[in-house]
Amino acid sequence: MRPSHRLAALLSMLLFFAACQKSPFTQSGMAEDHFYLRSGSQTLPVLVAGNMDSDKMLVIVHGGPGGDGIVYRDGFTQRLIEPTLPVVYWSQRFAGGSSGTGGASDIEQFRTDIRNLLLLLRSQYGAQRKIFLMGHSWGGFLVPYFLLEESNADLVAGWIQVGGAHNYRLNDSLTREMLLFYADEELRAARNTNFWQEAQQWCSTHSFESDEDSYQLNLYAHEAETLMPDVSFPEEGFTSEPAPVIVHLLNSYASALRDIDAAAYTTPISENLYRIETPTLLLWGKYDFVCPAPLMLDIAERIGSRDLQAHIFAQSGHSPMFNQPDEFWQ
Repeated sequence: MRPSHRLAALLSMLLFFAACQKSPFTQSGMAEDHFYLRSGSQTLPVLVAGNMDSDKMLVIVHGGPGGDGIVYRDGFTQRLIEPTLPVVYWSQRFAGGSSGTGGASDIEQFRTDIRNLLLLLRSQYGAQRKIFLMGHSWGGFLVPYFLLEESNADLVAGWIQVGGAHNYRLNDSLTREMLLFYADEELRAARNTNFWQEAQQWCSTHSFESDEDSYQLNLYAHEAETLMPDVSFPEEGFTSEPAPVIVHLLNSYASALRDIDAAAYTTPISENLYRIETPTLLLWGKYDFVCPAPLMLDIAERIGSRDLQAHIFAQSGHSPMFNQPDEFWQ
């Protein structure tokens, strides 16, 4: 065979095999698409799983900083929500399975990452798809912070806030009040007296004007909800998707070292909520000590949206999607 003919045959074979390669972006039926978003100097893993025949898409903005989106994918989401619509599980920078050579860790970059993710999803799955952002905990700060920037709200059909920390200073104050209130109740009932005496004493003697105080307050809040007798903990395990443990730990350490959410204390969200007109759903656990339910009221009283719904889960703490998954995902 002449060299030119061999070259033509080789090119034909390459084009054939390239055409046979499956696109990482499923357009119909059930998807389980794994890919990466390159944003700045960070590489963020993304999983899109669920029914692509729906015109809706749920994007989970996970807690942290330093958390991971994949932990939200459990047996409940796979059974109750993914057959209905696709869910996007992804890791923020310096979180979960993300990687890179450092890069910016300021909160403006987190906002840019969300925008880059939504633009990628729209370009690969269709601009007509209705994207709903679900912010949980720290993610509940990032979502309104994102929506307040210029035209970002145009990319989103709805905001779902689940135990979100949109106002850090108010959050700390409410957590302190809630710990003191339930300390009185639990001590009168003689339940877990060692913990509640310690928490009560600590909350009564600290000013919450330092990172150390806020960190300790958060530790008490997380432990407190595990001690509430009405909080439900389903027997079925939460996480079924394997998480990159070593990378996750390193990113958690990096997030803490960089003090990523420190700027949240001085970033005005509550005062600007009137500018958000996106349809909004507020979901909270009654026993959420980490981000207490009155934060929901702050949003409800200030937001500019005329399409607002709210629900409190009576047997849940900070993560109602884990405490009452059947009710949460219905």
